Order: sequence, then C-alpha cells, then structure tokens
Amino acid sequence: MLDYNLEKRRFVIGGVAIAIVVIYMIRLFTLQIMSDDYKKNADSNAFLKHIEFPARGAIYDRNGKLLVYNQPSYDLMVVMNEESGRLDTMDFCNSLGITKEFFIKRMNDIKDRSKNPGYSRYTQQLFMGQLSDRDFSVFQEKMFRFPGFYVQKRTVREYTYPYAAHVLGDVGEVSQSDIEDDDYYQAGDYIGKLGIEKFYEKQLRGEKGVKIMLRDAQEEYEGSYQNGKLDQKP
Repeated sequence: MLDYNLEKRRFVIGGVAIAIVVIYMIRLFTLQIMSDDYKKNADSNAFLKHIEFPARGAIYDRNGKLLVYNQPSYDLMVVMNEESGRLDTMDFCNSLGITKEFFIKRMNDIKDRSKNPGYSRYTQQLFMGQLSDRDFSVFQEKMFRFPGFYVQKRTVREYTYPYAAHVLGDVGEVSQSDIEDDDYYQAGDYIGKLGIEKFYEKQLRGEKGVKIMLRDAQEEYEGSYQNGKLDQKP
C-alpha cells in the first residue's frame, strides 16, 4: 500500500510539473508572437516604403524608328495610417472635382482585401490614377492640407502611329487575377493587355524601386533611412 501511495504521489507531482512546463512554454510562445507583432507594427510606423515606378520601355521597329513612347502622368496615392480621417473631406473633393460618395467608396475599396490583396495601412495605395493637368496643379498647391496623400509620377503610353495600336497592343490597369498571378503587381498598376505590350510585358515593365523614408513618433519625416543605402532604384 505504501509503495502504491508513493507511486501515486510521484505521478501527481510529475503531472503537475509537466503542466507547469507546458503553461510556461505557451506563455513564452504567446509573448514571442506578441513581441514579433509589436516589432512589425513599430517597423511599419517608423518607415515608409515609397515605391518608385520605372518608365515603361519604349518600342522601336527594326529600323530603329520610335513606335511607342511615354508621356508623364500623375497618380494620387494615400497612406491610410497617415490620413486617419484628419482631412477636410469637402475641401479635398472640391479640389479634385469628385463627390463625397466617390471618396467614401474609393477609400472603402482600397481597404477591402478582396479587391486589394496587397493592402497595408502603412504603404502607399492608389486613390486616383492619371490626374489631369488641372487636377494635378490644383492639388499640388493644396497638398500640405491633406495629410496622407501624395502625388506619384507615372507615365502613360503614346503611339506614333495610332492606327497600328491593334498590333502594338494596349496597356491598362491590372485585374484581380493579374494581382493574384504575379506579386509584382498591386491595385492601380498597369500591364500590357494586348499585342506586343502583352507579349513582352516582363521586359517592358522594368523593375520597381523602393525609397525607404524614416519618420519619428509624431510621423514627421526625418529623411532617407541610412542615407538611402538600402534604397533600390527602378
């Protein structure tokens, strides 16, 4: 009987010890996960990765004659974490000639991961593409009043011989399936849709660049991180 009680006591003590170890390991794991999440958020708050888009490659015929070239264009980008509902919506909409309903829908679409899988509140997202010269001029003068919004220089395609566009192809905004098939793209990017533009897409699109900006606790920019040593040119 004595041996039985000792064995039972050992079993209970062993079980308690195992339970304590398991609880301790779970606690450590939880703290590690929370620590990693905190670090990711801290990194996201401290840095802004500004995407720099390459100029799409020009297309020439076999005699070196220019067939397709680029013209400057401007996209309006937003960083949700910086916007945070702080701007005067009506002033913003009037500056761009859009309705408040369009503004609300566009902001909701950007945050909808089913439509924008690459969404992050800490990175630039496309709000409106290919601003007109008028909209660009007006917005540039008022941009300081709209925190979280930035103008991104892009290019649009021009064809020397418009009637040959059906052979040379066309460029348009990426679809949901384009984004899912190739992580190079995010909502608002452009892709070759037809003809030569589509066939040579990877050669023509180039490689995106990244400029890493450092900001303080008040989200004021302090300049390039490590003087741009980690930046990647397009």
